[in-house]
Amino acid sequence: MSELKRNLLIGVCAASAAIALPLAGDAKNSAKNATEAWGGGSSLIAPYMRQAMDCYGLPEPLIVRGPPVQWQSISPFNYTGGKAQNCQTTHINTSAILWYDSASSGVGIANFFSHDPKSDYTNGYGDTNPNKSGEQDMPYVSFAMSDAGLGTTEVGIYNNGNDNNGPNNACSTPYQTICVVAPGETPSPPKTFANPASTYGALVQFPVAVDPVAFAYDPVYKKIADGQGNVTAYKFNVQFEHQDNSGGLHLDATTYCKIFNGQITDWSNPALTALNGGTSLQDPQDIADNGAWGGGNPAPSIQLVGRSDSSGTTSIFTRHLANVCANLTGNQYADGTTTLPSGLIGGNYDGNTVTGEVLGKFTVAKGSGLVAKYVSFNAGNPVGNGQTVQWGRLGYLGADYVLPASTINNQNAYGLNSADLKNSSGKFEPADGAHALIAFGSVQPPQSDSRGHYDLSSCSGSSDKCRSHAYDWVEPISKTSPLANPTPSTSYPVVGTTNVLAYTCYSNAKVGSVMTGFFGWYLKSKTIQDPALGVLALNGLAALPKQWTTAIAESFITGKDNLGLNIEAAGSDHCSGVTGG
Repeated sequence: MSELKRNLLIGVCAASAAIALPLAGDAKNSAKNATEAWGGGSSLIAPYMRQAMDCYGLPEPLIVRGPPVQWQSISPFNYTGGKAQNCQTTHINTSAILWYDSASSGVGIANFFSHDPKSDYTNGYGDTNPNKSGEQDMPYVSFAMSDAGLGTTEVGIYNNGNDNNGPNNACSTPYQTICVVAPGETPSPPKTFANPASTYGALVQFPVAVDPVAFAYDPVYKKIADGQGNVTAYKFNVQFEHQDNSGGLHLDATTYCKIFNGQITDWSNPALTALNGGTSLQDPQDIADNGAWGGGNPAPSIQLVGRSDSSGTTSIFTRHLANVCANLTGNQYADGTTTLPSGLIGGNYDGNTVTGEVLGKFTVAKGSGLVAKYVSFNAGNPVGNGQTVQWGRLGYLGADYVLPASTINNQNAYGLNSADLKNSSGKFEPADGAHALIAFGSVQPPQSDSRGHYDLSSCSGSSDKCRSHAYDWVEPISKTSPLANPTPSTSYPVVGTTNVLAYTCYSNAKVGSVMTGFFGWYLKSKTIQDPALGVLALNGLAALPKQWTTAIAESFITGKDNLGLNIEAAGSDHCSGVTGG
């Protein structure tokens, strides 16, 4: 469409020429009979899931929540490894379109459970087209993505409902704002929604990426402009920089537990100096020009930055802190949750202005993009003639939003760095896909042999993991999960997965075919899975081990394990009598 807002997120800088990418209207015009699948959720993986979807089907913009809603054109991925694929020109299925709304894991889960994405609902996706007036809701929900795994409680709600006050009244404890009725009951939207399991089939849940969550900071902490506008920038004096001269700030759990609980609030703290090899983090040039931190040249404060929405990235972050900070007096992280502890939330950042900022508490923003923007020194922070501006913000983000991945994927131009964290073995490791994958290596797919094939093992014990249990395919957000504080000696310690949520049964057989076609291709394609050159690897994430992709395909795509878990059209085989999603 000519009126499309070309707010390019990846692969383009502000001064670059427009990408030769078919946009929404163009794609539909070239394939009027294309089958569309609609979904969204996780903002952590959103740009790269959009790239993957555009490699498989016809390209469309990424829907990004505002307000206002925006369309962002994503640079086509160009896979240069074996069986190369330039996704600008080559698509696997030109009769398929997959839409993705980067709305947060919580919104994705809510709309998947309700199967009713009306924009006026509390946790609805909202309008999907910024170029049209009036309601622009998704026509239907096909899938969701979440970095917060659904455990036994959440899957129990999907199967049995949570309408403790009856089908005509809002429930007492909604899940992600949603109340669903028990099987056989008639819902009353928006107070209650149809029982998902009996209406759309069994819940399908499996991981699609391994995600390191980085502790992100801008290397610049102060800028001084003279009367002529010449700016001098001062950077943290990090002693353990990476080979690309980024990152390397050393943090251990004792210290970052205090930081994220608001107990350490400036960058001159002795604990940070000790972790920096006994050297102050103050730029030596700052010392020479303005004196050592203290007195007339105070150290920058540590301003915490986090998510305001229900976020899977937050669930990975809080799960880890609940585990490693348990013995800290005053710790406010009781367990993994998709929202930050209320006692640690201070100000709010809307992308332009900040209100209510409090030292020792998080300034929160909606979505990963705004968190990255607020952590950055450069975004929206002009330094006027004769001014001194200083701060040292610290936030949590997917590793795709920081260096070095952000220079490869052009996710942003902020140049954010990430800390190396001391793991359970006492080693400092960076936030990258390789070390996240090592952490994930201790987690095995259910009922699988070493190659991922169904092993016919017993599934009767209370501790047995079963392929038929949707919650056994992912790690819960509980602090007792092995991913809450991984034990492999070279693992990065803050790790999770992005997980797909799908229905077993689809009322439109063509939509079901797009689902199995896309995810079947995704699980085996080198464009996605290549550990060095694939979509995930180049964006700071990690592809799943082969054992996992084999097990997932057997259960949910091909049905080769004969357990009746595979996605199919409503009315057939194990979807007999089910309406379908």
